[in-house]
Amino acid sequence: MKKTIIYSALALVVFFISSCSTSKELVKTEPEKSAYEWYNEGVQYYINHNYKEAEHSLSMINQQHPGSIYGKKASLILGDVYYSEGDYLLAIDEYKKFIELYPNTKDAMFAQYKIAMSYYKMMNGYKLDQTPTKNAIENFLILLDKYPNNPYKDQVYDHLTECVKQLYMHQLYITKFYYDLGKYRAAEIELNYMAKHFSDLNFNDEMLYLLASVYDHLGKKQQALNFFDELKKKYPNSKYVIRFEKELNKAGK
Repeated sequence: MKKTIIYSALALVVFFISSCSTSKELVKTEPEKSAYEWYNEGVQYYINHNYKEAEHSLSMINQQHPGSIYGKKASLILGDVYYSEGDYLLAIDEYKKFIELYPNTKDAMFAQYKIAMSYYKMMNGYKLDQTPTKNAIENFLILLDKYPNNPYKDQVYDHLTECVKQLYMHQLYITKFYYDLGKYRAAEIELNYMAKHFSDLNFNDEMLYLLASVYDHLGKKQQALNFFDELKKKYPNSKYVIRFEKELNKAGK
């Protein structure tokens, strides 16, 4: 019995070794090329939208020529490759590498813009996690601060406006969630947060209604009426005007 086990084990070892040898023979050996050749090849693949081959060629630079100047430059193109493929986290990593290596170049400005745009592309709907939205805002602001005359300024302001509006809608969604549960104190905290961080936005009719109704439920009558007056003034035909009037009449106020 013991001999059988030993023979079986030996057979497995022999099989494993022969399998490894066969596998090694099947591994593709990459040709030796200069860093410039790999870089130029990768750029050409990228221009032709052959992103997988571009990724491969650019990655080979650091494998065969670690520390090469072309390996450093490849980070920018690799960022573009990943960005084009929709792999935004990988793109961000490559753009950050490039900025660390070449912080004072025109291309660093481009890399910062693409970092912000990567987060922007990752944004979820207003009901979901807003971390990408906040990261997009942060990186757009870094771009404007470091490069105030950047050529993407108009687009950046448009994207920032959209990001802020989405955060506003997210906060409104959370506020309404607490309000619907009857947790008016929690809703008030969210409303105060909105008033502090979104003071430059014109509150929509739903927001003004929630402000009036929450303060009314909390017994803060004058504040409630102030927001109701603002609601009637800004949105006289809003359904929320009628809704709050019904609440007042129902309560006999």
